[in-house]
Amino acid sequence: MDEKEFTDIIQLISSQTGIIPRESHKSGIKNFIEKRKKEINLNGLEYYNYICLNKDEMDLLLNNATVNETYFFREESQFVFLKAKVFPELRAKLGTCPLRIWSAAASSGEEIYSLYLLATSLGIKTECTATDINTNVLGKCEAGEYKTNSVKAVDGAKFHYLLAPYLNKEKQVSIPREISSKIERRHINLTKNDAVFPRNINLVFIRNVFVYFTVEMRKTILQKIVDDSLAPDGYLFLSMNEIATIDSSVLPKGLEKCSEGNVFYFHKKG
Repeated sequence: MDEKEFTDIIQLISSQTGIIPRESHKSGIKNFIEKRKKEINLNGLEYYNYICLNKDEMDLLLNNATVNETYFFREESQFVFLKAKVFPELRAKLGTCPLRIWSAAASSGEEIYSLYLLATSLGIKTECTATDINTNVLGKCEAGEYKTNSVKAVDGAKFHYLLAPYLNKEKQVSIPREISSKIERRHINLTKNDAVFPRNINLVFIRNVFVYFTVEMRKTILQKIVDDSLAPDGYLFLSMNEIATIDSSVLPKGLEKCSEGNVFYFHKKG
């Protein structure tokens, strides 16, 4: 595969997903493409032309081109803050109404299960939605089966007690069907204008995706979350390493950037 074809494929991936792959990310995409070219009959076509003519292959490429590293209770300090302030505050505000949670780039589901387990441990009824552009990882979320690398020895350790009932002898996590069935899963491409976002959400987690988006795309997605999804007095969390990418030029009106200790978050004014 020559460099022009690969560049065209990267541009196609960016146009479909909004993701601007880093150099390290590109090498993984190239390795996947070379592997696929050996596995399938291209009938003399370049791979670029093949994916343009074959939707299933395009979906397969996009699934493998998206980054999906995650683990339970990642960025522990955010969950400490949720337990101490956000969840009690929202519970008091909502009364008997369920707390609506959206993991907007859910990957394989460790994040949404972390949020569900923490809220449930505090006696809070929830309605949880997990969305992702990658259909493969949504399937993993539904299955609820996780290897040991989904539980880190240090980060998240304060909340490992919530995972204890679901650990087997090999320290792998198996979420029972009675829990996984309570998580709504939807395939959503956040960058598409016609994407239908969940409504009236009290808590949105959209972590570790904005670093791959252009400034304009960050602004567009944040505005749509504020307009279409986030309820008044709702909270929005990004990953710690993304906070610096959200300045006044990107932040929508009505969404304020806040901090408490080393935890930064966003709050929609009531």
